[in-house]
Amino acid sequence: MLTPTKNLHEDKTILKIGARILSFLTSPRTLSSTWEAYLNFQNQESNNVPRIQFDLFILALDFLYIIGAIEYENDLLWRGNK
Repeated sequence: MLTPTKNLHEDKTILKIGARILSFLTSPRTLSSTWEAYLNFQNQESNNVPRIQFDLFILALDFLYIIGAIEYENDLLWRGNK
């Protein structure tokens, strides 16, 4: 689930989802607005990119937080200093 395999599409991996989340965090955002940005991205993609569920989105956020790539305080997410 962290990296792609022959049975797991790369767009459903935590690394790829995390990279996309970071691209949306150009300024501090709420969790809801970040999820909405991800949904908008999925709706605009026409290259048969598989849709992800909210639980996988949260796992990617957890991963980003654990490695210090994002920070969370006062209901806002932003890129970390690392």
